Amino acid sequence: MWDLNRAERRGLGAALVLVGVSLVTRTLLVPDPGRVEGLETIDPATDLEGIEGEVVAALAREQRAQTPLAAGEQIDVNRAPVDELRRLPGVGSSLAEALIEERKRAPFRGADDLERVRGVGEVTARRLAPHIRFEPAVPRAAPVPGAPRAAPAPHAPMSTGCPPGGARIDLNRASRSELESLSGIGPVIAARIIEDRSQNGPFETPEVLTRVRGIGARSLARFREQVCAGTR
Repeated sequence: MWDLNRAERRGLGAALVLVGVSLVTRTLLVPDPGRVEGLETIDPATDLEGIEGEVVAALAREQRAQTPLAAGEQIDVNRAPVDELRRLPGVGSSLAEALIEERKRAPFRGADDLERVRGVGEVTARRLAPHIRFEPAVPRAAPVPGAPRAAPAPHAPMSTGCPPGGARIDLNRASRSELESLSGIGPVIAARIIEDRSQNGPFETPEVLTRVRGIGARSLARFREQVCAGTR
């Protein structure tokens, strides 16, 4: 045991108090990247406006993940992103990511299929069943050898999700250069929009665009009137 005089003991005590206050302050004021999805992936090369968009978008996704399901609301487990899956009762980030990895191997066709995911048992699948729906892609039938070829079906036009005349940019068909023409959208965010719609399906409304990392409610408001979300 150290032999400290009264002044030394008081000095040591004060130092320990300062260390404790510092640790508590960091815990309260500095967000844990593991708790707020997206903050840990901010690109330091992005400009200040882009960083602000990253933070706002990450917080918006976290807020969405904490939003309880409305009465009768169901989530498509074959298409929903992580923050939507986290809205399901008892589903955290790890389980949401596991669901996404498993559906890449094969789409879920019913609640029983969820038991393919590690950590999901019969009880969990039964609890989730009322809150989920399944919309897998319809596989094409294999051609029969020797059968006559059917005439190709006409290309289905884009629905009225976008006004006629091309007055707005269709988020579900726009090229990278078209997206970059929007206010506040640069090459990085434009690439993320295209990647997101290829992985998670078309945007049902322009507001769904906030699922893209780097786009929040504030950044969407800058170009909301310039875009639309067409569907086939």
